[in-house]
Amino acid sequence: MTTPLLVSTLMKSPVLSVTPDTLVDEAYLLLASRRISSAPVVDETGKAIGVVSLTDLLRIGRLQPASLAGIQPIDLPTEPVSDHMHKGVITVSPNAPVTAAARVMADERVHRVYVEEAGKLVGVFSIEEVLSSVRALRLEGSIGDVMTKPVISLPLTATIAEATSRLDRAHVTGLVIVDEYRHPVGVFTQVEALAARSLDPSTKVEDVMNYGILTQHVKTPLYRAAAHAFESRARRVLVLENGELVGVITGLDFARVLAAT
Repeated sequence: MTTPLLVSTLMKSPVLSVTPDTLVDEAYLLLASRRISSAPVVDETGKAIGVVSLTDLLRIGRLQPASLAGIQPIDLPTEPVSDHMHKGVITVSPNAPVTAAARVMADERVHRVYVEEAGKLVGVFSIEEVLSSVRALRLEGSIGDVMTKPVISLPLTATIAEATSRLDRAHVTGLVIVDEYRHPVGVFTQVEALAARSLDPSTKVEDVMNYGILTQHVKTPLYRAAAHAFESRARRVLVLENGELVGVITGLDFARVLAAT
């Protein structure tokens, strides 16, 4: 019998956290500097009481007066994360198979789960570890079989205000930016939306988008696409067929594949 791949084998440790009185803007700077999408909020006893994420920051920033007035796309308030965090923390055991952790991520639609042992957070299992697992298990099948479609995209001529609003309305973490030939040339994600929060809302999305995109053919095997995504630190794979953008495979798509094995 094949020994299952366990969460403890791949999880990252120690866990980066914030305190309840950490200011929202400080939490954003920490997440951005570490290139992660969320962090647990830990009280003075070391107990995790909630989570603050880029999704939370984007949501509260969009509701601030300066944003609503159209002065800037996002305006982060000078308030503690305790006022805006999601209460409770989704956890798994270090002895859980990676497939079980992926199932929790897919079911809860979260990009990371925290690893808890004896009441303490000892690690984190994220989309990066999902990609490692898909690669290590050499999961077959093509990305075209599991990709998300249609792709939510915007033209290069869109403004950051339009792009940020589209992110919010579509309830997604990223948009594909396409040129006049409908060819993907970049992505605009929550990271770019928050980084551009001090710019004029009419600034073109091309000026702030991430050019670091990963494209793969629709028939590319899952394990190979996962390996490319892991090595390039890409959060999504853009799927092409005959040079045309036909879909996208996200971290949660990879998690669903892993959970089904």
